[in-house]
Amino acid sequence: MHLNFAHHGLQFFFLTICVRGRRKMLSRLVEGAKRPELTLAGECVRALWRSVHGLNEALTTSDYVIMPDHVHLLLIVNYDKDPGFKPLVFIHWFMEESGRMIARDGGSGAPAPLPKNGTFPGSGSGASTPLPTAMRATYYGGAGATPPSFADFWENSFWLDLSFSSRQLKAIREYIRRNPARALWKAANPDMFVCRKHFRHPVLDPALPWTACGDLTLLGNPFLIAVSLTRRKTLAEHEPEIASLIEKAKQGWIVVCGFLSPGEKDLERRLRATSGTRWIKTMAQGLPLHFDPTVEDSRYLAAHRQLLLSALPVGAPF
Repeated sequence: MHLNFAHHGLQFFFLTICVRGRRKMLSRLVEGAKRPELTLAGECVRALWRSVHGLNEALTTSDYVIMPDHVHLLLIVNYDKDPGFKPLVFIHWFMEESGRMIARDGGSGAPAPLPKNGTFPGSGSGASTPLPTAMRATYYGGAGATPPSFADFWENSFWLDLSFSSRQLKAIREYIRRNPARALWKAANPDMFVCRKHFRHPVLDPALPWTACGDLTLLGNPFLIAVSLTRRKTLAEHEPEIASLIEKAKQGWIVVCGFLSPGEKDLERRLRATSGTRWIKTMAQGLPLHFDPTVEDSRYLAAHRQLLLSALPVGAPF
């Protein structure tokens, strides 16, 4: 992982950590609830996340969601206050400390508060500061006690994304906020959200490793129409073509498009607003930079209206 960014001003880090084996140990999703119901292990993670404010004046913990088997966290770092802050050190610290809290409580006790004035590992010079003896007694039950194992709780790998634009930051916050509702949609419609990797079909380039998500019967429809609307034309210039495509979609034609240019995005918006229409979204080089599978996208997948196709590199997530 290479983190190339300016070490000044505000930086936004979007972090995803998964429970080892994707065990559902942190929360429970409830239909109609605003947020997941946390287990005691989930309470430990939330308590630690809220405690980060007191560890370093440069850190602000923003949006988060604690799902049954993973967490999404948005961290804001003011590099003007701490130019030496190291995000990877913070992530390892967070995984270790939350694992210790969960292992110590065994799922049956409230998490202990973190020291408000303690030196944060990785701040300033970046050196890790060992816990003092008195603090070890608070954490581990005695000055000479051995810390409980936390290695079995989290997966070793994690996802870390940087946000460089207000548009992407807004999409990340929306993604976090809608994550529980989107997960419930997927759980209620499992067949529509099974990704089929290395998928082959006569209309697809066999040289590419296609991955499909959604109703594959859309590819079997004889009325597929490939669309590409150039950026060199305005929406007004595209209007006759878009109106014609909407009429065809009403008659059963299935639009196949990347939906990336302004004209294509307007076409997608109108397809979504027109009942009965269906489309295939192609992403030949992987997911677009700002692609965000919101609840609305999940509804279209579940309703058999949309199929996602992507020629992802081997081993890439989808």
